[in-house]
Amino acid sequence: MKGSVSEYSRYKVRGYHLDQHGHMNVSAYNSFMEEARWQLFENYNSAEFFSELDLSLILVNTNINYYRPCKFGDVLEVQTKVMQIGQSSCKVEQSIMVDGDNKRVAVAEHVFVLMDMKTVKACPIEGKAREKLEQLAQAF
Repeated sequence: MKGSVSEYSRYKVRGYHLDQHGHMNVSAYNSFMEEARWQLFENYNSAEFFSELDLSLILVNTNINYYRPCKFGDVLEVQTKVMQIGQSSCKVEQSIMVDGDNKRVAVAEHVFVLMDMKTVKACPIEGKAREKLEQLAQAF
């Protein structure tokens, strides 16, 4: 779904996603959110773009607020958006909802730094790298 990026990724909660209480395990939330981030970056050729510049976006912090449990058979929508671009980091927000229901299940904020893969150090987000992230942020 390129171009209309109020883009949602969809996932079905399966038995192996559940904990002993029948609720979706924290690791499943993380897996779904990571997959949704990769889908967004792939849809805009971001992984290849940064790789060609010897750069990579590296996750350095995640904060997740859980509002209600997910259970077996739920179909989840994960919305991913680039919210803020700083000097060497950017914030990505993700919301998870049960399909067809506008109530949030969880909201996460992730912080990524731009890393120079040659020096393995954070570097400023400038030039073509900033333009690419701004393209992602403006898609929403």
